[in-house]
Amino acid sequence: MKAVDEIITDIRIPEALSLLSGETAARRPLFFDIETTGLNALACYIYLIGCLSETPDGLRFRQWFAENADEEPEIIRCFLETVKNDTVLVHYNGNTFDIPFLKERVRHHRMPLPVPNKEETLDLYRHLSRSQKLLGLPNRKQPSLEKAVGYNRTDPYDGGTLIAFYSEYVGRCRFDRARAEELLAALLLHNRDDILGLSQIPALLPYCIFSDLPLTDARQSVTDGTVTYTATLPCTLPKPFRKILPLPEIPASCRIQPMAHTTGTAIQPMVNATGTAISGAPGGIPDAAGNTPSNPGDVPSENLFADLLLSGQTVRLQVPVYEMAPYYFFEDYKNYYYLPVEDKAIHKSLASFVAKEYRKPATRETARQQKSGSFLPQITEQIGPVFRFRHNDELCFFERTDLDAADIRDYILNWFRFLTEQ
Repeated sequence: MKAVDEIITDIRIPEALSLLSGETAARRPLFFDIETTGLNALACYIYLIGCLSETPDGLRFRQWFAENADEEPEIIRCFLETVKNDTVLVHYNGNTFDIPFLKERVRHHRMPLPVPNKEETLDLYRHLSRSQKLLGLPNRKQPSLEKAVGYNRTDPYDGGTLIAFYSEYVGRCRFDRARAEELLAALLLHNRDDILGLSQIPALLPYCIFSDLPLTDARQSVTDGTVTYTATLPCTLPKPFRKILPLPEIPASCRIQPMAHTTGTAIQPMVNATGTAISGAPGGIPDAAGNTPSNPGDVPSENLFADLLLSGQTVRLQVPVYEMAPYYFFEDYKNYYYLPVEDKAIHKSLASFVAKEYRKPATRETARQQKSGSFLPQITEQIGPVFRFRHNDELCFFERTDLDAADIRDYILNWFRFLTEQ
């Protein structure tokens, strides 16, 4: 058996990992990864285990390498002896492979050592699987996430190639030491890159669990017909994240004056999570590959936008102020009459004051009252009373008002959920 034990001081575990403190239960993270001779734990074995943990001097990185199948129990014992009660195993998709494989090999060798159940470990894959869509990554594989956080691997090989390398190593280690050392270096490097990269991808957690983050210092301001909401994130993001959504212009029926900053430029339909166009809301979302303006000045001024930006420790949402006269719709429409001449509904209790020829039973669309003022768009009925252009529009509005910190947070989160589901 060969062993590696070193202190690494040029990288640190991202502070974002602490966002999962509920799962780590204040235990110390122990990042680990195994390399095997195949996928079947009944017929194959583990030849390399690596792990990484925090120490006062830096990150302690250890590896145990089996030079043949007979040394597998020894490397497993060395690794499991490092797993203490105050540590939590951290892995990427290890619930599917690493943990079950390790358990089976321990059972195979009848080793009296406990292996944590997958429920007791922290699988970053489960938390980071949304990152592909959010950040426009090509796939959910760990190397793609590593590139997103700026970790550059030096290992050029994949796991399948390493199985062949290890097989060659076992055959050459006794008579061709030069080639054997070359193969060993490649095997150790791959595992090292896997684990160091694994320790860096928690920096992506804030994007994927944004809805659960404790946003603080929530504020709002108004400039040139735009309301800006800002809040502070609990940790620093590795790269900016932005989503921009064109919003609908005011239909003629709801206008109280021409909007100086709109020109009627055609916009693509705004869609919901299923790809269906949202009624009453032209507009579309730029793709997740980053094809959105890099700064507010790049947004065409002739259109209306909801603009969400996450950068550093700041989240910023900008929405336009609509000066208009939208409708409030009464849900109990059967209790109302519609007055076509006045384009409004009145309750049946007042119907006796209006001649029959000037009223008719209201429908869901006509049981409404129009109100002029300043309004802000919302994608859920978070803040009431709720106004719309048409009864069945998904996009709705509320009268512009100063929101408290809790409402600002919920307003930002509702827009984030909608924008990232596209």
